[in-house]
Amino acid sequence: MTPLDRTRSGTETSARLHAWLLFLTTLATLATVLGLAFAGHTEAAVAVAVAGGAAGAVQITVHVRR
Repeated sequence: MTPLDRTRSGTETSARLHAWLLFLTTLATLATVLGLAFAGHTEAAVAVAVAGGAAGAVQITVHVRR
């Protein structure tokens, strides 16, 4: 049987770290896309934008109600 322990699995520090990692990844993707676009590599810029968007869009949230 599943225990009913309500202890948070993460800490406030890990939540902040996750937010900063998401921000820095987005910023790096944007810089890469702009750099490629200004250099004339539009196909590569689109590919990086799609990959970065897909990586940033994945988020899993679980709400357990009893």
